[in-house]
Amino acid sequence: MKRIVFDSFFHMPPGHRLSRNISVGGYRTNYGRYSPFDTYHPNGASMLFSDLLTSFDVKFLNQPYSEMTLAEADILMIPNPDYPLYEGASPYRVDEPDIDAIMNFLNRGGSVILMINSFLSKSDFWEENFDFERITPLFDRLGLRWDHSFMSDDCRILPSKCGDLTVGYGQGGRVLGAKLPNGAQPLLTFEGDIFGFLIKVGKGKLAVVGDSGLVSNGLYHFPGFDNAAFMLKLFEDMSPAWCNSPTSSYEYLEFGHLSSATSAQGITEEIFKSLRPEARFEIDHHYRHLTYEGKPITLSAADAMAKLPVKLKNSAGKKSVTGEFSYVNICDGLSTAPFDLNLNVSEKKSEIGTDYMISGTKVDENVKWEDIGADPAVFGEIGRLIRVNTVIQIFAGTNPDGSLRYYTMKQGQIFYDRNSKNVHYGVDILLGSKNIVVSPTAANPVVGDTEPSYSIL
Repeated sequence: MKRIVFDSFFHMPPGHRLSRNISVGGYRTNYGRYSPFDTYHPNGASMLFSDLLTSFDVKFLNQPYSEMTLAEADILMIPNPDYPLYEGASPYRVDEPDIDAIMNFLNRGGSVILMINSFLSKSDFWEENFDFERITPLFDRLGLRWDHSFMSDDCRILPSKCGDLTVGYGQGGRVLGAKLPNGAQPLLTFEGDIFGFLIKVGKGKLAVVGDSGLVSNGLYHFPGFDNAAFMLKLFEDMSPAWCNSPTSSYEYLEFGHLSSATSAQGITEEIFKSLRPEARFEIDHHYRHLTYEGKPITLSAADAMAKLPVKLKNSAGKKSVTGEFSYVNICDGLSTAPFDLNLNVSEKKSEIGTDYMISGTKVDENVKWEDIGADPAVFGEIGRLIRVNTVIQIFAGTNPDGSLRYYTMKQGQIFYDRNSKNVHYGVDILLGSKNIVVSPTAANPVVGDTEPSYSIL
């Protein structure tokens, strides 16, 4: 069984109330349309959702796209990213890091189905606009132009073709000039227009459909059309290679950060920047941030499993499990002390396998500066380390046979040192994290050194 992840971050859920208990997508504008939970209105997508449950596991994404949030996905479904002009639209917009994450997901072998529309600025018309400005950079990378000022006939449903299937196409856009980039194949056509296409990106596949409404309850089973058959076949055809045989390769990625509310009386900005000189520096109100990311590497299944800090086979059927970790490294190049942590285990079994949520916290008041990879000669002059609070969250999944599907870990720590000169509570606060993502890939494992090297994020 494959996992479809539906984006519900860049596309808002239904918010137009018909009654206290009934909410639907917007009638005039796009926000809240194509929701899998809207059974009350033709613009819901609950019929498609119900059919997908026969062969797929479906989850919903409420965070931006990233290597971590897409680690568990086999297919990413993007339903018409909201255009922020509309009241009730998502306040979040697809940005360059999201495009990078989509491309990385495709390159390692994942599949993406992007459903969009036309883009019209007609105040007297039913506007179903998508965020054309933010999707265009993705098309730019593919060498494609979308005809955003075109909309198919608004008086009839067009009988577009996909092989032997006739797909009802209503008020959608098209590829500009019917010109596809090299390697792309038409997916939906009508009288010389291309309404959708399929293209291989890296090891993965991207399908673009120019009418989001063809999955809506109103068109999905419209008499005389094969929209349901088209969509179900599309999802089946988009299944990544790693779904068809045991996964033999995984992408492994490490990244982390440091943050501090710097002050002239304690951890100064100069000291903070010196902790990781190659990291990216940012200012956010009174906090300073250093972010750094390793280069992803490809590992065999055995090597990937060996790197997991908590073995999933030890967590199966347990309410808790003990893991061995080390403190977040403060200064680049210095080692940190190990510690044991008892974590709570939440386990959910389904046809796709087993999903784990494993999390625990630790409060330690017997830690020295050198235990967290900090130079005592520098930090000892500032104050005494009095407490280190740690939280670890692991989200992971296994296949029905117990083999690994994906694994993500976030380890966050807050360090407190006593500094009577600091006007804020008499302490300096320093935050740090280290994170790992292990996700399936269609690439072959890399032979040799498997330790990631860090670069600027």
